[in-house]
Amino acid sequence: MRRFAPWLCAGLALLAAGAMAERAWRGVRPQIPEIGRKELEPTLGQGVLLGILGGLRTVVADLTWIRSYVLWERRDRAGCEALMRAACALDPHSRYFWENTGYAVGFDLAHWEIRRRGGYAKVPAETQERLFKSYARRGIDILEEGRRHAKTTTPLVLCAAQLAEIKLKDHRLAASYYQTAAEAPDAPWYAARICAQTLWEDGRREEAYRWLRQYWTTRMLPKEDGFPDDLQRLRTMEEVLRVRPELRIPHQAWER
Repeated sequence: MRRFAPWLCAGLALLAAGAMAERAWRGVRPQIPEIGRKELEPTLGQGVLLGILGGLRTVVADLTWIRSYVLWERRDRAGCEALMRAACALDPHSRYFWENTGYAVGFDLAHWEIRRRGGYAKVPAETQERLFKSYARRGIDILEEGRRHAKTTTPLVLCAAQLAEIKLKDHRLAASYYQTAAEAPDAPWYAARICAQTLWEDGRREEAYRWLRQYWTTRMLPKEDGFPDDLQRLRTMEEVLRVRPELRIPHQAWER
């Protein structure tokens, strides 16, 4: 009997673990969006379906994502996007999947399409520009979808801002995204400066100065170093806008 005791204990432990996993999955399942046929069609197969039925969505998502990188290396436009979107559908809380899918679609796929059509020398410049903007909008749509599901969204907003600025050349939209990122609790230090710069380049100079001044006063000045580079940028704005001396930001003790 003693020889079988370890096996009996192991069996009971496995049964308990399975019951706990099933109970946990029932609790999490209602919070995960449904996966439609369109998202899963490129990867439908016995392994994927078993993974979904067994509650192993994140594992299958990782494997799907790895496969998408193989197609990315091959510059397989349709296959790469389909697998990346499938990974997002399988693990919708993953910021990494949404961010990199939006980035790949928005920045990479237009170049692959141009090469497929014969290369930059053969494709007219206006067609290239149209493709860049079309894929950029698709990338932004993906990032917006990710914002509704991912647990961390600020990196998605920054990626959307870059697409709007670099590919769409829409400074107003880019500034809106940068502002959203800058005002987030986990905002990176550079978001506010780029937001003000984008507003400035869009011709909204006074708005850029007012916004960055408010942001620097409330969120940067209280920090340990006071963000002197951003204050210097504000000083330059004050000079260009010819702000009256008495209305400028008071001189700081640590300024030269």
